[in-house]
Amino acid sequence: MDEEIIEEVLSSALAKLESSSNSEMMLMNDDDDDESIDPDLIEMIQQQSIVPTTGSSVVVSSIEEIPATNDDDDLFVEDETTLERIIALKEITLLNTSKLAYDKGRSAAWWITSSMCVLVFPILIQKELLQIAEQISHEQRSILLGPQAATSALSGSAF
Repeated sequence: MDEEIIEEVLSSALAKLESSSNSEMMLMNDDDDDESIDPDLIEMIQQQSIVPTTGSSVVVSSIEEIPATNDDDDLFVEDETTLERIIALKEITLLNTSKLAYDKGRSAAWWITSSMCVLVFPILIQKELLQIAEQISHEQRSILLGPQAATSALSGSAF
């Protein structure tokens, strides 16, 4: 039954197009009496005017046949078991724990490094300066008193 209706609609549309194209050709012939229109051109124009009509009727009939559904609801429906939810929760917990450990580790590393710079490095630098001052005094004694005085001073200061 639908096919008969579609054939009737197509045949009526085709008849209307043929009559309208014939009337257009008569108008063109009335305006341009001196020039004749190429028959191939007329045939090509008729074919172009027929194609959209048949295509649109097919599209209209196909749209009517397909019921409208809401596909968005189908995308978000997921069947999850309790076990899958527990596994997902463990993964989230593991991620949160690792982020927390990373942040705390960074914070601890910063505190240790800054404390070393403020408290320990000045002590190490002072110790190094004292060693350099002792070495300089040792060199001055060896120059003034000779090499034996420098060795005896070392051995004497050791006791």
